[in-house]
Amino acid sequence: MEIKKTFKDLGLRMSKQRMAVLEFFEENKEGHFSLNEIYEKISQKNKNISFTSIYRACKLLEKLGLIRHISFEERHIHYESNLTPHLHYQCLICGKIIEESPEWLRELKKKLDIKDFLITSYRIQIHGICKECQDKYPEDIRRKLRT
Repeated sequence: MEIKKTFKDLGLRMSKQRMAVLEFFEENKEGHFSLNEIYEKISQKNKNISFTSIYRACKLLEKLGLIRHISFEERHIHYESNLTPHLHYQCLICGKIIEESPEWLRELKKKLDIKDFLITSYRIQIHGICKECQDKYPEDIRRKLRT
């Protein structure tokens, strides 16, 4: 695994906890996961892992650029390992997240690149109402649109 070599080259230890978090994200390349979700999934296999170890491992992996955090709701941080440019569409009623990777988004990054400035990330979140909620809650939609 190339990541083990990266850890070694940086003088970092590849602990069992860090390996468990890396494996979690390798198995779950799509999706957005809260620390609680990551902990619950990993602790099913590894009973000795602590929530704090998961938190620290996620922070380190984020710092190394292997995962990133996203805030969909106030005070709720999720992590994802899909680092390719993509959009998040979030339904205001059910909270569902839909991802899309349009070609124009990659072109936008190229246009944003300027001399002497390294873009490390950018985020575009689109809020609206998904098709299922439009069909299921037409009254809620009208109320949302009025506020």
